[in-house]
Amino acid sequence: WAGVLLLILVAVLTDKSLRLLIDQASFHPKLCHLPIHTFEDLANYPFGKVGSGFVLFNMFIMAYGAMVAYLLIIKDTIPTVLGYEHGQNLLERNLIMIATSLVIILPLSMKRDMASLSCTSALSVTADMILVLFIAAFAPIKENVEANGGFGEVLKNDGINSTLFVGLGILSTAMACQHSAFIVANSLVDKTRRRWKWVTNQSISLSAILCLILGVCGYLGFLGMTQGECY
Repeated sequence: WAGVLLLILVAVLTDKSLRLLIDQASFHPKLCHLPIHTFEDLANYPFGKVGSGFVLFNMFIMAYGAMVAYLLIIKDTIPTVLGYEHGQNLLERNLIMIATSLVIILPLSMKRDMASLSCTSALSVTADMILVLFIAAFAPIKENVEANGGFGEVLKNDGINSTLFVGLGILSTAMACQHSAFIVANSLVDKTRRRWKWVTNQSISLSAILCLILGVCGYLGFLGMTQGECY
């Protein structure tokens, strides 16, 4: 239950920060007439080149880390689906990762407008929903919970543990999307506070719900045997 509360907290703070960034850059009376089109442009006005460089550096680290995570997921999942067992056929698995990166990820990364990714994004969200439904339907929740003394006993023993703040860091990273706030907001046909609020509320709420279902069902199904790299 501590993880559930942390997830809700991070989702609320993420939604608030996304709206705050665009509100300041696009609708604040002292800034709305200035050419602020990116996160680093916004940081440049109060903090100068130091602030702009700091934001750019952190955006690079975030994007690089996300890229590595995606490549690891691709290397762990796609070859397995194609019949190459984990821990074997290393050459084939690496070639599949490289081919997937060059054929799919690289072309998508070279798009100049986020709006052009609407179809692939819809496909990605659909795949996420299928994954969440699959885990929720087939995770051995009932058997595992009963074997550990029932739901009340599980809550009592696994409510809070020493990895609480590690989980906070992981959730914050998983929800981090501030670096793309301006890209998404600038892709709106009619950018208003109300429309931007609707976009952030709907997207963050959907993400939080999917994470919540996946996390709770996955954990109750496997408890202490749940692995951190299982997505």
